[in-house]
Amino acid sequence: MSKVDLSPLPWNTHGFDEKETVEIDNDKFNIYRYGKKGVLFFCIHGAGYTGLSFAQFAEMIKDKIECQIVAPDLRGHGKTECEHPFDFSKDRIVKDLSAIYEKLYPDEASRPYAFVVGHSMGGAMAIRLCRENIISNVLSLIVIDVVEGTALSSLANMPQVLRRRPKHFKSLEEAIHWATTASDTLCRLPGARQSVPSQLRKNEQTGFYEWICDLAKTQPFWVEWFTGISHEFLECKQGKVLIIGHVDSMDSELIRAEMEGKYQNVIVPDAGHAIHENDAEAVTNVIKSIYQRFEVLIKKNLKIHL
Repeated sequence: MSKVDLSPLPWNTHGFDEKETVEIDNDKFNIYRYGKKGVLFFCIHGAGYTGLSFAQFAEMIKDKIECQIVAPDLRGHGKTECEHPFDFSKDRIVKDLSAIYEKLYPDEASRPYAFVVGHSMGGAMAIRLCRENIISNVLSLIVIDVVEGTALSSLANMPQVLRRRPKHFKSLEEAIHWATTASDTLCRLPGARQSVPSQLRKNEQTGFYEWICDLAKTQPFWVEWFTGISHEFLECKQGKVLIIGHVDSMDSELIRAEMEGKYQNVIVPDAGHAIHENDAEAVTNVIKSIYQRFEVLIKKNLKIHL
């Protein structure tokens, strides 16, 4: 039997072709990008992840749709450097994302049509961005594997999950192996080879690789992130899609709203928590079907009334 390749991959192996630093006040945000034309995919990762968790999705969607993709590392994550890296409050992160968007697209008149895609904690931020109309011309809000009821009820188990999480690794290969075998944070190959190394930095004193984002330090913000997001999601005027792993994840408010046709619900089984990374094809197909409703108007540069 051949040995499984667990070697780390460069950041631009799949999906992205540019890495840009956006300076906001005294903070430097690392942004992974692809393309400068077409519809925008503004992608927001979950806690502990980085923008590279969207690399598999980016690789697939760019071959289906003429698009541009923006995936920042949030404060306290990846290669982003901030004066206050542990301020994970929802208001702070939403302000960061708003500032990044305005820096990248300063001319309101020429801002592209957009999909806002958020995973887990990033889904909560995506909901707030759309509810407050911070991102212009949004065709659809895509929320991946986060529902208020299940998120809040699972918080009691999170300290135990974090205790099972290794504090450090001897090598990046060891970290990738753990990520692809741990039931709590399953990340499949080849995505793990590109995204997992971006979550770690080498401690030159010990020689070990340690997590850049200490998830335990995000704990004071967990309830704030998820409280009220079902109601906020349904209040968003844009098109809305919720992608989850199984129907048991839904709370009663979302079940009623789906029956009333207020949003589209998509079940992608057996893909773990990072559905967009582990089954990028399923997520791409959902988004492509939405895009096709607007494709002719976009290509003719006609105004779409959202």
